[in-house]
Amino acid sequence: MRLVLVLLAAVLLAPAPSHAQRGGSRNPKELVKQAEKLYDQKKYLEAAALLEKANESLNDTRIVYNIARAYDQAGKETEAISYYEKYLTDGEDAQLRKRSRLSLDRLRLQKEKEEKATAAAEAERKRMRAEAEEAQKRAEAERAEARRTDEANQQRLKVAYEDAQASRKRMQVTSIALGGVALAGVGVGAFFGVQANGSRTTFNSATELDQKLAAKSATRSSALIADIGFGVGLVGAVAAVLLYPKEPVKKPGKVRLTSAPQGTGAGVEVSF
Repeated sequence: MRLVLVLLAAVLLAPAPSHAQRGGSRNPKELVKQAEKLYDQKKYLEAAALLEKANESLNDTRIVYNIARAYDQAGKETEAISYYEKYLTDGEDAQLRKRSRLSLDRLRLQKEKEEKATAAAEAERKRMRAEAEEAQKRAEAERAEARRTDEANQQRLKVAYEDAQASRKRMQVTSIALGGVALAGVGVGAFFGVQANGSRTTFNSATELDQKLAAKSATRSSALIADIGFGVGLVGAVAAVLLYPKEPVKKPGKVRLTSAPQGTGAGVEVSF
């Protein structure tokens, strides 16, 4: 920068315009000197601001180049490109024009790379956002499907519970009926057992052959019916005991919707 500012020596040595000396405005020569000091202190934006003010009075193309250099060092690509282009249009110094052209090529390439990087970053953000939205949609669909599955499971559990309850009632009724059959069989067996015992007593006390034969036949018939009755009673009692449900039907388990890690899915948990 110092080498470039040396080119302004002629400007600094030249008499300042009369309107700059009469008014309260600052002397452009002083502005250039202060800009040089600020530039050396790496305060590039402040230096550029002072050079722009000085250029309003001096209107020297070499100051335009220095403004471009200050903005270039400050990292203000757009402003630097604008002033470099202005110098290429108005400037006459061949060396400075060459430097301006090289700087323009560098800044344009740098800006193009930055724009591409920005575009790539934006595209990546859009892709990630789209993937996140898609994942969210999938998660919502999975939760909806899990809810539907939950409702279907609850319905199946309810139907199974009602069927089990109905089956238990049927078994209870059947068991009670068999118990009744058992009691009836025992009753019939006891009744005909008494009849058989009475017929035997008649047989023992009979004195005539016909009476003994009749009593013998009655005893056999009553004893047979008594045995059948007791057998039916025994089988009915055993069947009633075996068929009677021992435990109540458990109520259906509660199905709870659970989310997979990080909300990527859903599962079903059943507790009893």
